[in-house]
Amino acid sequence: MHRQINRRGFISQAVTAFAAISSSRTFAQRYTPPSRTVTMGIIGYGGRGNQMLPVFLNQPFVRFLAVCDCVKSRREQAKAAVDAFNGNTDCTAYEDFRELLARPDIDALYIATGDRWHARLAIYAMAAGKDVYCEKPISLSMEEGEAVNAAAKRFGRIYQGGVQRRTVGNFITARELATSGRLGKIHTVHAGMAGMGVSATNKFLPEERLDTNEVNWDMWLGAAPFRPFNMNYVKGGWHSQYDFHGDLSEWGSHTVDLCQLALGRELTAPTRYVPINATRVEASYPDGVKLVMRNGGFSDSCAIRLEGDEGWVETDDSGQIKVSDPALLQGRKILTERWTRPVAHPAEFINCVRNRRRPSAPPDSLHFSHVCCHAASIAYHLNRALEFDPATLTFPNDAEATRLTHRSARAPWTLA
Repeated sequence: MHRQINRRGFISQAVTAFAAISSSRTFAQRYTPPSRTVTMGIIGYGGRGNQMLPVFLNQPFVRFLAVCDCVKSRREQAKAAVDAFNGNTDCTAYEDFRELLARPDIDALYIATGDRWHARLAIYAMAAGKDVYCEKPISLSMEEGEAVNAAAKRFGRIYQGGVQRRTVGNFITARELATSGRLGKIHTVHAGMAGMGVSATNKFLPEERLDTNEVNWDMWLGAAPFRPFNMNYVKGGWHSQYDFHGDLSEWGSHTVDLCQLALGRELTAPTRYVPINATRVEASYPDGVKLVMRNGGFSDSCAIRLEGDEGWVETDDSGQIKVSDPALLQGRKILTERWTRPVAHPAEFINCVRNRRRPSAPPDSLHFSHVCCHAASIAYHLNRALEFDPATLTFPNDAEATRLTHRSARAPWTLA
């Protein structure tokens, strides 16, 4: 049975509960990270963690002390990578993230688990006094995103979401062109949604024998509904499964986010969502500005197109910038940086940890980019037009849609 959620009451209860996760909370909140060296740990050493750990290791003023993964082989690989870089064997490897969070000598965490763990780990870490760089999506539901944002505010932590295209040159150039007024009044923005058309569904794999020495299956599942073990889930088979995956936030956490940022509406969301077909959802703001989420018609991945009364600009992961008129780029320095080298985003995070400055991808604006993706996903799954209220995070007069703004969770990982 659906439990009616009081937003303010939920936030208060949630962050209070999360604060109790670590017995060292009081010390952690008093603890001020050193201004010179940022000590770090990583949770999750699958595909993304494997790619990004070397980036963090090579940042100036960073020293890794610990790694954590509930899969033994990955845990050992992560420790080996850190030890090799540090030239010693001092890195500690943990199976249970709570042991890592209890360490007062770690300032910040890089969270690179699967989607199902992102929000909760970020909340637990911030409650334990850690700053957080978390891969996208930052949430699997509107409820989760609101709790992440509330925790960052309550505990005064630095939080950077892994939407690195916010700091990649060609996307910055396109966004600045839109906000400069040279395109005129922006009336339509397009967000590339690769994979849209294959909606996230649950595909249950046959049960396999579980080697508990290799995989802590209960910890791997976390808050997700229980299902029998199959190693293919661990190897990546969780992807595009509804219980584990963000669905339209897979790419929307990048492209919808960039569109909202270009519109200067990162603290709100569209109020109407209309699924057009299997590869297109159209959303609109109260003033009529339209956000089109679509798969297809772009040259490369993570494309955005910003259209105004006097011209348009389009860019994507190729690094190329297309415009309706070459004159739009005259006198403008075109920033370029391949998205496969996302160094600027982690570097900015480290600087923000050291200087206590607000990062470029904080949880309040990321929350509403994800709210937009979640609302679009709900309209997409229900296959009907929906009216949405960003102030209450509800679909007025549609109880079924509103129920989908949160997800059930297995104990003890509930949000309330």
